[in-house]
Amino acid sequence: MIIVYVLVFFTGNGSLKPKLGIDLQGGTQVTLTARTPDGKAPSKSQLDKAKQIIEQRVNGLGVSGSEVVTNGDNLVITVPGKDGRQARALGQTARLYVRPVEQVVAATPQKPTTPPPGQTVAQAIAEAKKLRQAPKTAKPDALVAQLAKTDCDPKTVDPLQGNDDPEQYLVACSEDGKEVYLLAPQIIDGRDIGDASAGTNPQSLGEWIVNVSFKNKAKDFWPDYTGKNVGKQTAFTLDSRVVSAPQIQGAITTPSTEVSGNFTQATAKDLANVLKYGSLPLSFKSSDAQTISATLGLASLRAGLIAGAIGLVAVLLYALLYYRMLGFLTMLSLIASGVMVYGILVLLGRSIGFTLDLSGIAGLIIGIGMTADSFVVYFERIKDEMREGRSFRSSVPRGWVRARRTIWSGNAVSFIAAAAIYFLAIGQVRGFAFTLGLTTILDLVVVFLVTNPLVVLASRSNFLSRPEVVGLGGVAQVAKERRLAANRSATLEKESAR
Repeated sequence: MIIVYVLVFFTGNGSLKPKLGIDLQGGTQVTLTARTPDGKAPSKSQLDKAKQIIEQRVNGLGVSGSEVVTNGDNLVITVPGKDGRQARALGQTARLYVRPVEQVVAATPQKPTTPPPGQTVAQAIAEAKKLRQAPKTAKPDALVAQLAKTDCDPKTVDPLQGNDDPEQYLVACSEDGKEVYLLAPQIIDGRDIGDASAGTNPQSLGEWIVNVSFKNKAKDFWPDYTGKNVGKQTAFTLDSRVVSAPQIQGAITTPSTEVSGNFTQATAKDLANVLKYGSLPLSFKSSDAQTISATLGLASLRAGLIAGAIGLVAVLLYALLYYRMLGFLTMLSLIASGVMVYGILVLLGRSIGFTLDLSGIAGLIIGIGMTADSFVVYFERIKDEMREGRSFRSSVPRGWVRARRTIWSGNAVSFIAAAAIYFLAIGQVRGFAFTLGLTTILDLVVVFLVTNPLVVLASRSNFLSRPEVVGLGGVAQVAKERRLAANRSATLEKESAR
């Protein structure tokens, strides 16, 4: 608990409260409009495939509470909070290619241009291809003059975004718009990426990079290519823009590489996520981010918390009346569990973007109820031992041996159910499964490391181990009457034998 709250208070600049989901705090909505090269409406299969990949990217961010829905020919992404950057990143086409660099020059400012009236998306793409692409059989010199004419302003919408022909030469801008490149046809397709992850470069302080590993033919091609092209620049293009263009310093013997650029931690993780789960079958134009209100609101949050608090107080009152001192230990254990859950939720919100919605609160309440069940199993096992005539002190270790198997089994069933729901479901149901699984794990931690040691300590105290103090006076009286009855029976048998 100390470690958790040291991390809460002394690491990061995040809030000391858990992040709330869309249904409780509202969110930011971005509409993605499909852009097809021929200007026709996208097919249903293309939209379904794009939606599936974006949902995988959402899952790759953790339990973030984001939603992806199809609306006609558009995809609508909603993320919790007011930051629309994450939604736009989720909708990135992510068509990555590795291309050799033929030439690179500094970009020159261009006068703002507007598309001709009535020009369609298909016409804009065709015009851009005519100016900035050439077949692999053509001489690249034909495109050199275009280097000085290309508008590399990052604010300008690139018609070729996600629509360039990878088998042709390409004039492309850098991400920051400072350089313009002449690139040869692709040598590696982004579909040959096996995995991608964000990390820091050990050779430079704090520089964020994306580690990419290749599969299929690229797995063997990349080490061979780098060995034969030492000293040459190779560009990694993402959606027709150059993300990174490093110089090959030596042969790379492993089927992996590092993609560097002006990445922050957030942008590196976003890029790794979209590369890991594949490119979209369509390119999209994103709308301005719009803030939407909570679907349920703080009133529902307040009602859920009040319901949980009432249930918790009722459980504690029952435990205190029925188990007395053991009920007091139950209260301490539940408080410890609640404090741990709160701290972990804050940390998860900072690290993986976990958001707490109403279904997640339901999972927490059910999990805490299951923790109380574990206490009941333990205490009833102790009562069983005392009914057989043992003292409270000797009943505790024997009852624990019998109870822990039941506690393990019950929590294992609960965790398996939570895991199955988490991996098979989507949306808010995953949040419910996540919090249920989290509280199930903490139940075992609390029962084994808090409740049982406290009960053992109580059993060693002359005062606390008295049956009337631990709420087991009735059980002790039953055991006493059984012993007396047994003694009387034995005495009668002896007298009758005489």
